[in-house]
Amino acid sequence: MRVRLSPVGGAGYGGLASACRKHWREIVCCLGWAPLSFGMVQNVAPTSEDDYLTGAVSDPVVALQARIYTGSLKLAYEPKQGFLRAILHELKIAPSSQILVFSKTSLQTAYIAAATPRAVYFNDRTYVGWIKDAPNIEIASVDPKRGPIFYTVRNTPRPRPNFIRQTMDCLQCHESSMTNHVPGLAARSVFAGADGLPRLANGSYSTTYRSPFKERWGGWYVTGKHGEMRHMGNEPATGGDTDSKIDTDRGANVTDLRPYIDVDSYLTPHSDIVSLMVAELQMDVQNLITKTSFLARDALRDESIFSPDEFKSGKLTPNTIGRIQHACEPLIQSLLCIDEFRLTSPVTGTSGFEAEYSESAPKDRKGRSLSQLDLKSRLLRYRCSPMIYSTAIDSLPKEAKAQVFHRLAEILTGKDVSAPYDQLTAADRQAILEILKDTKPAFADAL
Repeated sequence: MRVRLSPVGGAGYGGLASACRKHWREIVCCLGWAPLSFGMVQNVAPTSEDDYLTGAVSDPVVALQARIYTGSLKLAYEPKQGFLRAILHELKIAPSSQILVFSKTSLQTAYIAAATPRAVYFNDRTYVGWIKDAPNIEIASVDPKRGPIFYTVRNTPRPRPNFIRQTMDCLQCHESSMTNHVPGLAARSVFAGADGLPRLANGSYSTTYRSPFKERWGGWYVTGKHGEMRHMGNEPATGGDTDSKIDTDRGANVTDLRPYIDVDSYLTPHSDIVSLMVAELQMDVQNLITKTSFLARDALRDESIFSPDEFKSGKLTPNTIGRIQHACEPLIQSLLCIDEFRLTSPVTGTSGFEAEYSESAPKDRKGRSLSQLDLKSRLLRYRCSPMIYSTAIDSLPKEAKAQVFHRLAEILTGKDVSAPYDQLTAADRQAILEILKDTKPAFADAL
């Protein structure tokens, strides 16, 4: 059974709520839920979406699997978490990035509840999901051109674990409006009960760096201090399908999850608030990189078909240039944290992720980096995502990458101070410009 949820609220959701409880594997997936919309049919040539399904991929999991197949790597298996620790080590993912989600938003919903949340670990290219006693580890690994590629691996002892690529099962959720209609990543905030089931009649929120705190992290655990701000995390929803409530005061400023879960079952006892905030910004940028790549490649494909002479000469038609410019602008806004929710209280984490992340980006000659955190009024000290250094940015079609760098230069040098870029102060622009000139040679070359 496939259930498509209406986007409108009201009594219609109440009628669906009970029926949906019987069919959650069909509705929910790794980091959110959404109806399937993948795979538009084109009659002229393969699209970027077709290429996603059939093209060869090059992501960190592919490289890891190759080492296992050749016998140059043997993953260690541990009694508690199986291959998890070894996979994180090989993919260079810090255990301190751990965030815990107890809403039933995974292919393996039967194993998730408030007492047994799913752990998610990440870096700038890979996201790993682990659930206690579940048969599989779930992975989203970013291919520079095609975006996140989804895998599962059996978490039982074996000499050569096999990472199996997943497509339609995962794309039911990971190719939707939440991901800009491309294969992507998303976090959902819901009213989830102790059983992990979201109460759909109460609505839900797609969580990004723009989201108010009061709408974030329903169905997630959150460790850290955040003062007078309130979020939906930690406490399961109470009440019925249509009148669920979350005690946001009780769930606020939690630094110890022992009253909620058996923390000894996990690699760390944390679900760090700073890790959650970094993941939200990073996923938004990554989705827009993928969207930009798809749109730019489709525009260039159309140019090669309908204007072959211009395409061969390298002089694109105004229509194609306009399409590429239009595709890049949302990505530029996300890179510069435009419309970010303004913090009204300082935020501090609990796991050490904050310090590790702050050292992850290259430093300029003054010792500044884009991964340094503010956490007083905003996430980053310098309002430009470190995803600017990602291989996905570098792998954009050259026309799109040139446009991104051109627009960044216009904005950061003060040539464009129009809305919404008027949110950046002169000091913001100058600092980001200096850091990028020192640490991103391709950007410096574009000035």
